[in-house]
Amino acid sequence: MDTKTKGDLAEQAAVLEALKRGWGILKPIGDRLPYDLVFDVNGSLVKVQVKYAWLDASSQNYVVDNRRTKTNRRQMVRDTYNPEDFDFALAYIENLNIFYVFPVDVFISYGSEVHLVETEKRQRKPRSAAFRNAWELISHWASQGETLVRSSVKVGEAVGRVIPSQAPITLRVVGEGVET
Repeated sequence: MDTKTKGDLAEQAAVLEALKRGWGILKPIGDRLPYDLVFDVNGSLVKVQVKYAWLDASSQNYVVDNRRTKTNRRQMVRDTYNPEDFDFALAYIENLNIFYVFPVDVFISYGSEVHLVETEKRQRKPRSAAFRNAWELISHWASQGETLVRSSVKVGEAVGRVIPSQAPITLRVVGEGVET
């Protein structure tokens, strides 16, 4: 099975899991964006990058590459992700039907690979163990969402000058109250 097919399997497993949780799913057209899916969790949109984990025979760990891969007809280029590229990364282990749910900052903090240890013969659990099937991280993140309300652009702002009396006010809508 080629890597593109494995990635498609992981995406479809993520879609199924999101549907079971009652979340909406949006799928971008093409693969130019740094995320694969968007989950609609109670009105909050969560950008998700999905990775398929493979078994590394020498270490007996499952591994995912935490870099972006761009290819054309002549070369394959790998690059790092940025914190604004997506909100969560899902690493899927197909034969165990397990997802690791990583917040973007955790996912990109690893080197070039994330090793997922599924053996119990370790003295201490690896850092990744906290993210094993941690779907509640997405629900919690979505429920913490803030809505920014901004005023329209004032005369002078477009050229870089803002008259103090016309400065925009940013409001944060948090729960029931509004803060300025």
